[in-house]
Amino acid sequence: MNNPAGTPVFSCGNQDLERAFSLALETLDFNTRPVQSGLLREGRPCLMAGADYPAPWTRDAAINVWFAEAFLDPETAHNTLFSVLEERDGLPVVGGQYWDRIIWSLGAECLWDLTRDQCFARLACDVLCRTMELCIRDEFDPSDGLFRGPAVYGDGVSAYPGQYRNPSLSSSILRWPQEHPDRRVTAGAGIPMKALSTNCVYEHAFRVIARLSSSLGEDAAPWLRHAESLKEAVNAAFWNPSTGLYDYLAKECDAQESLGLAFAVLFGIADADQARSVMEHAFITEQGIPCVWPAFPPYRTNGGYGRHSGTVWPHIQGFWALAALKAGRPDLFSRELFTLAGHAVRDGQFAEIYHPEDGRIYGGIQEGGGEYLEWRSCEKQTWSAAAFLAMVFRGIFGLGAGGVSFLPEGVSHAELSGLRAGGRDIHLIIERKEQA
Repeated sequence: MNNPAGTPVFSCGNQDLERAFSLALETLDFNTRPVQSGLLREGRPCLMAGADYPAPWTRDAAINVWFAEAFLDPETAHNTLFSVLEERDGLPVVGGQYWDRIIWSLGAECLWDLTRDQCFARLACDVLCRTMELCIRDEFDPSDGLFRGPAVYGDGVSAYPGQYRNPSLSSSILRWPQEHPDRRVTAGAGIPMKALSTNCVYEHAFRVIARLSSSLGEDAAPWLRHAESLKEAVNAAFWNPSTGLYDYLAKECDAQESLGLAFAVLFGIADADQARSVMEHAFITEQGIPCVWPAFPPYRTNGGYGRHSGTVWPHIQGFWALAALKAGRPDLFSRELFTLAGHAVRDGQFAEIYHPEDGRIYGGIQEGGGEYLEWRSCEKQTWSAAAFLAMVFRGIFGLGAGGVSFLPEGVSHAELSGLRAGGRDIHLIIERKEQA
């Protein structure tokens, strides 16, 4: 990596955690390649979504920058965010799958927090304002104050209950409007669902735009009003007192969407009582928190689980672990930290997905080629590795906005050196003081 301070070094006396940290750094380094796309007019180092991907993806780019890359290499983080922009009517907006593109705000906010680059703030604010205006025009429903669209990263139909499957057995949720013309909505992309995770991201994106606007001397109040209105709408539509959790799809499905739960806590949409309830009632498998629970039929058969329901995705483990720390549940943070580290050390890599029962690398069941089949789990997945780094950077050492410093059980000393963040060389040592 192009890191002026060299390669970060993490030591804590736990071999699995130290080895997983090294593997995670190696993964990000391996997946950094020259890219010429978006606003990059020449090839520049960018972070790919994984070893199996030829180009950056918008949601992966944003999540990876927030998890780790902004701390490790701000220049590559900057390039990666710029590589997923596109021009519309001669002006840049965020590209990518329509419901996920506003998550670009997460990476942009983190990079600005660390660099305080006002030129970047100006461009990011303009890009996000234009993109948000398009999203409001196409997908905002004023009747309930929510945004339509699938769940964050949920582009496969195995993420959803039966009403969102395709008669053709296509795996793509984007096919749904064409295959259900009698049920599509006339606005935007036509998919009527309103997902918890996506609405949480929109709520936070409004706050990011407000922060950037304020830093530029512009009026942030309208964006804050949007954020507060959406926060109220999310709590009204998704909070379920009978389960003690937020529902997955508003008025359609009360399954557990773990990424949405994590976002609700991390972004402050859940109040303190709701956050405690989420931590108490969320289901966690022996191999980590599942992406969606339970797995939807017909994927839950003969020991199988859906590619996007029932399986364990490490990037969701990362967000959930950090949400657990914020909610005062360090035990749940430690559980995900050690589970993910154990998988990576066992396999010599961070895979895309794991089986919830035995923890093996497992791609899950989903439609494909006109039948149900077991999909492949991608190799050396960047956001899986970056999620572990986020647990170390943000969780153990408290780096970044909202970071909480915590030594997991069994670790009495942790040290991080060789990192340059916010223009400063970072060398942190944390020790547990024994009670007298």
